[in-house]
Amino acid sequence: MTIQIGTYGWLNPRWNGRFYDSDLPEEWKLSWYANHFRTVVVPSEQVLKLSVDTIDQWVEDTDPDFRFILEIDSKFFVQNRSNELSCKFQMFESHFEGQLDAVICKSTGAKLIKHDECENVQTGLSRAIVCVNTFGCDHVSEKYGRSGSDDQLPEMKSSPFAIVYSSRGQLPLIRENLEYMKRLTRKKCALIFNHQDSAYHHAAQARILADLMGGI
Repeated sequence: MTIQIGTYGWLNPRWNGRFYDSDLPEEWKLSWYANHFRTVVVPSEQVLKLSVDTIDQWVEDTDPDFRFILEIDSKFFVQNRSNELSCKFQMFESHFEGQLDAVICKSTGAKLIKHDECENVQTGLSRAIVCVNTFGCDHVSEKYGRSGSDDQLPEMKSSPFAIVYSSRGQLPLIRENLEYMKRLTRKKCALIFNHQDSAYHHAAQARILADLMGGI
């Protein structure tokens, strides 16, 4: 079982001069990021504007073992016709060339993602898996993965793919998350840090801990 460690996005301007050199061009940041971490969640706002040319550039900027997770929310379903979703994600997955791990269908308080919307996305995917967040979906099939915060780990116990968000950087808490996730599923997990200022630092600490714990 593999736990991939990464962050929510890689273009946070607050990281300039800290994680990224202050003069590093924006188009080089993904390559820099991929030298340190093995996965990233692409935020929904970025996915709304995603094109195959952009995907091709991302694949060129990273190595074949690097993995992407796409996040989509209700805005994505409003802007894309239901009967075209499977074709769109089939095209996306093809251009990712094996580097797309999952697509998160993110429900919010105002809009829960419907089962048939998840199905339309999953139909277009041959390798990647749809994950629904633990906040809710009108129906959760066992074939879907789950995503949620690190205080919702028990709800992900039967999930084939668990994506866990954490904003906590204390080493004992990171270790606790890694140990629980190791027992969570026999398949893949992703631990995604999302603290606006320090996600990259938390992820770096988690990678070191994971190595010390036997290369989780």
